[in-house]
Amino acid sequence: MSNERLADVVASIIEAADEIKGKENRDSQDYGQLLAYAEALSIIRDACDPDVRKEIGLDFDIDKRYL
Repeated sequence: MSNERLADVVASIIEAADEIKGKENRDSQDYGQLLAYAEALSIIRDACDPDVRKEIGLDFDIDKRYL
């Protein structure tokens, strides 16, 4: 998978996670989805070299942002 395509996937996951994070009244289902998105982003981040992380938009603390 190209880094460009991977960046698109990461952007989609971040968009979905940010939407949930922005809700005023999150329920347990929302928290579960947010946890799943954060885990997916963590898996992708851990599989990438540091220079690629920045290129695909994962150069931030995922846990701090979402959990």
